[in-house]
Formats: sequence, C-alpha cells, structure tokens
Amino acid sequence: MSRTLAIIPLALMLLPPNAACAQAQEAVLFNSTQSSARQPASQTQKFTPVEGADLAAKFESARRAGAKTPYWTAYTFDVRPGVAVDPGRGEFHGWMQSNGDTSVFVGTSNGMRVETPDLGVFVLRESSGGAITRMEVYNLRRPREYSGYPVYWAGRASNEESLKYLGGIAESSQRSELQERATLALALHDDARVAGLLKNFARTSRNIKVRQTAVFWLGQTGGETAYLAGMVRDEREHEDLRETAAHAIGASRDQQALAALQQLYETVKNRKARQAVIHAVADNENRDAAYAFLLRVARTDPDREAREQAIHRLGDNWREAALDDLLKIYAAERDKEVRQSVIHALGEIEGARAFGALVEIARTGDHPDLREQAIHQLGEKKTDAAFDELLKIYDGEQNLEIRQRILHAIGEMKSKRAEDKLFEIARNAPHQDLRREALQRLGEMASERSFTLLSNTVSNSDEKTEVQVEAVRAISEKPVEQSVPLLIKVAKTHPNAEVRKEAIRHLGDSGDPRAVEFFRELLSK
Repeated sequence: MSRTLAIIPLALMLLPPNAACAQAQEAVLFNSTQSSARQPASQTQKFTPVEGADLAAKFESARRAGAKTPYWTAYTFDVRPGVAVDPGRGEFHGWMQSNGDTSVFVGTSNGMRVETPDLGVFVLRESSGGAITRMEVYNLRRPREYSGYPVYWAGRASNEESLKYLGGIAESSQRSELQERATLALALHDDARVAGLLKNFARTSRNIKVRQTAVFWLGQTGGETAYLAGMVRDEREHEDLRETAAHAIGASRDQQALAALQQLYETVKNRKARQAVIHAVADNENRDAAYAFLLRVARTDPDREAREQAIHRLGDNWREAALDDLLKIYAAERDKEVRQSVIHALGEIEGARAFGALVEIARTGDHPDLREQAIHQLGEKKTDAAFDELLKIYDGEQNLEIRQRILHAIGEMKSKRAEDKLFEIARNAPHQDLRREALQRLGEMASERSFTLLSNTVSNSDEKTEVQVEAVRAISEKPVEQSVPLLIKVAKTHPNAEVRKEAIRHLGDSGDPRAVEFFRELLSK
C-alpha cells in the first residue's frame, strides 16, 4: 500500500525507519551507472561561479564579492551510490532520514535503486564576515529559490578538501544543527575514508545526534556489522546509540546482517535494544528469513511487548501476506493486549479478508475490549462499507458501552452519513447516555446543522439536565465565533444552575476577550 512518507526528525532517527511503501514527491530516478563526474544539472547556470586554487580560496572569493544580503556558497562532490536526496514522486520502498531541508532516502522504486548523483553542499552565510548560519544538501536537479539569496558556485570539490571542510564543522561548530548536517553531508561522500571519519565521530563527539548520524551511516558503508553489533552489546554505551546501531545493521546490505541481529536478540538483555533489533530485522532485505524470525517472536517470546512489536511489524511490513499467521496468533493467544495488537495490525491491512476479520471480532469478540478495538479500526477505515457494518452492529447490539463505542467510531468518520446518524440518535435514542455520546460527537463536527441541534438541546426545557450539560460541552468544542456568544447566553439566562455552571466553566477555559468581559460584569454585581 502506498502512503505518504512522514518526515522523521534526525533526533528521532531511532524510531523504526519506514520500511513499508512510502510515497515521496514527484519521481526522478537515476541509474547507478551514470557518472558522478559529469557536469551537474543545468540549474547551476544561474549560480555565480567563483574562482580559487582550492575550496577555501573559492569561499574567500565569495566573501569578497560583497553581497549585501546573506548568501550561499555551494559545491558538488562524489556521491555515494544507492542514496537519493529529494528524489521525487514514486512508490518508494526503504527508509528515510531528514534534517532541515535535507531528506535522504535509501531504497527502491519499481524495483530499481533510487539515486541522485548530482548533489551539492549549500552553506548559508551572513553578509558581513561570512559566518555560517545554515547548511543543506540539495538535489541539483530540483528547482529551488534559495530564499532569494545569491548562490556562489565553487564547482566540484575534491573528496579530500570536502571531507576536511565538513569534518571541521562537525567537530568544531558551536551549533548542534550544523554539526549534524555536516556529519550527514560527509556520510554521503563516495570515499573509503568516510567509515573511519564516522567511527571517530561515533567515539568522540559530544553531540549525541552527531554520534547517532555517524553510527547509522556506518551501516551503509558496508563491512561494519561486527563493529555495530559490538555497540549494541555494550551496556556502558548510550541507550539511544545502541538502538541506532541496531537499526544501522538492519538497514545495511551486509549479507551477515540478519544473522547478527538474530544473535543479538538472543544475547542482549536491554529491553529497548531488543525492541530495536525487532524493528531492524523487519527492515532487512532478506525478507523470508526476517519474516520467519518475527513470526517466531510473535508466537513464542515470553516478553509480551516483544510479541506486540513483532505483530505490528508483520502487519506493517508484510500486510496481506501475513494475514493467515496473524489470525492464527489471534485464535491461539490468550493475552488480551497481544490480541489487541493483532486487531490493530488487521486494521492496517487492506482487502476483504482482513476487513471481514475485523467485522467478525467487532460483532462476536469474546471480550468487550477486543470488540471495541475492532470497532475503532473499522471507524478508521472511513469507508461506506465500514459505516454500513458499524450500523448493523449498533442496531443489533444490547451492550450500552459497545453502542457508545460505535457512535464514537462513526463520529470519527466525519461524513454526511455519519452526521445524519448522530442527529437521529441525539434526537430519538431512548437512552440518555447514547444521546449524550451522539451530542459529544456532533460537537466535534464543524457544520452549522450540528451547532443548531446543540443550541436547541440546551434551550429545550423538557430535556434532561445530563443531556443539556453534554450539549454545553459539545458547544464549547465549536469555534469561538460560534461557541462563546451562546455560552455567555446560557451562563446568563439558563434556568438550570448546573447548565449555567457548565457554560461558565467552558467560558473560563476559552480565553476569549468576550468571556473576560462577561466575568468582569459577573464579579461587579
């Protein structure tokens, strides 16, 4: 299933990289056989070239150019194969890392490696003195405005001078974000020295995010599985760094990676590190063996949280291919929370069989919590078919809490049909708890129609107090332009003291100037 890839901050890089299908913006695929030494993309023609004997001299030429505004200095370099920066639209399978405007993808699209060989290091500098304020790695084939500032183009830098320049920023900059981006830019170079530099950052940097970036990219350099496994085992090491090392092994293309991860899972005692191993296994390219490992954990591991995580990864990464095994786990499992994890996984899987399993659990599950979880997942579908099934269950259900949960799920659908059903229940349901639930859900909807119903409910003298109080709460959920005037009216004139009190409470929470004036009048009496 294709879905929009979320941008993951570098600080959260230890969250499992997204190994499911992810959709980037507008696809441009480059074959790895293309030469990285050729001229970069034509958009560099609008840059101002600068001359000099080396990179430092070119930067000095840019400084002397006398820009009246902040300005960029930029250069291109030899790019590591198999990585893409801002690659574009496509069915992307792999993981991503993002820092600032630099979003790096490693994976495939339509079975091909996604690569962008034309990258540039862009450094934004102050107009006076040339101090660095920002650094990005940009795909030179993507049109950009560069914030309207001039760009001074230094051409292609040698690996030696680029690595030296970036390493200096990573080690000495006073700004954490510049250290991180310099480390990432360095890691993108195609050079045998990169692994050694990254290991040095991993050992000596005082910036944990720099260390995480260095460790993760060691997984892409190749041949570092043993080093990374040692870091995962090291009980003295920072917990976040151990997790990153596990993910680095999983995302690597090392043939020994999966065996190393399985061994780590059996020997490492730290729970977070073991959970990171589960996620890392799910990202490994050896899909059959990874699936077998996760299935074993999901079925037999004594750690319930580990079983839940393995179930989540099976559903997220394998989807319908994992359906039969997930249903078998649900049938055999007695732990309610593990079974809820299976239901959640079913909700992530498209197709008639997974949908049918959710409906069956929602109707006949042997515990109310399991039924409610299935009902929630059906509500998340937001389809007519799911709505129809929820109505059938509601109409045949006797359990009040289950019916309330169905109303909650219907309310989340935010559709005209959902609103119609909630109106019907709010007006006509014989049980006041159902009417209150329907009113609460209508309060979360933005239509004028729902606001009118809530207003009428509050003003109806025949209505029960509990229902009117719930209507006031629902009114408070509306935009202040609608809610505050009505709440003030209720607070001033409603004959029921409990309803007035509820309106006053929500006015106090609103912070609206009209509510402040109301309280000033109230206190002056």
